Amino acid sequence: MRSFFFSFFIFITTISFAQKDKTELIKAQLQIEKFSDVFFKIPIKDKFEIQNLPKYFSIVNYQIDSGSVYSYVHKSKFNDLLKLQIPFEVISREINTKALTMADTVAEMANWDRYPTYEVYIHMMYDFAVNYPDISRLETIGYSQNGKEILVLKITDNPDEDENEPEFLYTGQMHGNEIPSFVLLLRLTDYLLSNYGTNSQVADLINNVEIWINPLANPDGTYQGGNHTVSEASRYFLNGVDPNRNFPAPNDEHPDGNSWAQETVDMMTFADSHNIVLSANIHTGAEVVNYPWDTWTSSERTHVDVDWWQFVSYEYANTVFANSLGDYFTDVSPDGITEGGDWYVIFGGRQDYMTYFKQAREFTLELSSISSLDVNELPSRWDYNYNSFLLYMKQSLYGIRGIITDSSTGNPIEAKVEVAEHDDDNSFVFSSLPIGNYHRLIYEGNYDVTYSKLGYISQTISNIGVSNFTTIIQDIALVPDVLGVDDSTFSESILVAPNPVTDGKTFITFNLPLSNVSISMYDCLGRKVYENDVKGIEEGNQIKIELDKKITKGVYIIHIKSHKGIAVKRIIKQ
Repeated sequence: MRSFFFSFFIFITTISFAQKDKTELIKAQLQIEKFSDVFFKIPIKDKFEIQNLPKYFSIVNYQIDSGSVYSYVHKSKFNDLLKLQIPFEVISREINTKALTMADTVAEMANWDRYPTYEVYIHMMYDFAVNYPDISRLETIGYSQNGKEILVLKITDNPDEDENEPEFLYTGQMHGNEIPSFVLLLRLTDYLLSNYGTNSQVADLINNVEIWINPLANPDGTYQGGNHTVSEASRYFLNGVDPNRNFPAPNDEHPDGNSWAQETVDMMTFADSHNIVLSANIHTGAEVVNYPWDTWTSSERTHVDVDWWQFVSYEYANTVFANSLGDYFTDVSPDGITEGGDWYVIFGGRQDYMTYFKQAREFTLELSSISSLDVNELPSRWDYNYNSFLLYMKQSLYGIRGIITDSSTGNPIEAKVEVAEHDDDNSFVFSSLPIGNYHRLIYEGNYDVTYSKLGYISQTISNIGVSNFTTIIQDIALVPDVLGVDDSTFSESILVAPNPVTDGKTFITFNLPLSNVSISMYDCLGRKVYENDVKGIEEGNQIKIELDKKITKGVYIIHIKSHKGIAVKRIIKQ
């Protein structure tokens, strides 16, 4: 430590600083020694200057009244901050150590007024799965750079089955020092599990939604000072990367200039393996619902579903107002909501990654203006927010939903669902396997929806009427586009006659030898009505096709596949 202080003060003496600046430098160094990062504020003339600040600024708030940007910088970038030679004020992070009382046993978490040690946190997550085996399963998203488990609990009525249900995700504590969020999500987990048999609202959610809760996404940052304290929690991953600036952005694959951290890769892998319909990542440092986009201001680009975003955001905030005291949830906006970029623009956040790249819908919750919240305040934050937590989860059940299948086989398929003359910026959704279910959350109105997949004939359902807080079921059977694969050269060597078919039978004549021939016939809806597999055919051979009486009059498609190619023939039964 002495050598670091020595070089630090050598640096001070090589640059001309006022005495006040030197005082701020000493404060910054003390924070670096304890937290591995510095919390500070700088003055700006207007918020548009924020976009010109260096990428290594981890901005947490912008206060228009004071013209101040509040930010963190990791110790690895502190000298870069000094080189800018801009005035900054270090913000104190010291609070009474009693306010961060730790729970050394699971029993000490009973009143939800302590922060758990790492071992207690892990114990609680495993206990949830053990104590509620009928409705929960514990999974590991991955491991932190320091080898700590990053856990997620699945809560649903049939946890070992894939069902026609939306998948919902809550993630807490991406920033390790924003410590109230993982306690609130632990309590939400306990509330859902323990009330399943007695609370109809909880039962409705668990029976109809596949719920995933990841309370602690950055255990290395949270327990930077050791597994038994959160008093030295750091915002960053172990390697100095900000967890909520490290995802691909709509306009940049690596917007923070860093490679993806292992934790980021694991979270993206988790998202790839699920069809998350609705989600939220939870933070502190302010009190507001922050909805997409973070990448753009609303004057630059609004989300096509901005009406829906404002609707669900207001539902969350207004429910908080009905259950809280004083001026809680008004420090950013008097109505408790903001479009992210209108507050301040960031790149690489998980909200925009999930919304833009994964076709989910995610907003960011900021639940406390104080990151290291006094343990005595934790119960009130729960009282203020838990009803909103539940209502937001329920929104995943509304809108347009259904199952998409292959009309011929009846098998579920993965297809695109796009609202005509509405969707933009990847706001369409996909059905997911193995169920083929899709969920399109959308504001009330009338919409034309197109269902499409390569190799199938697209369908558009017009004028689907949607009301808020309601669900419209629209199942779709897509017809295989068998005409789209004809090999004309191969097809010319095959004759189907007679055509039209008048007496219920026709013949396929092959003018070249073939092997492994597969013959299928489909009606106009893509349903298979005939099939036959033949290992070998000699030149001039014929195969008779008999159309039994169950096959009605109409147009049919014969699909002939062999090692030579694919032929498609159209016949008419009269």
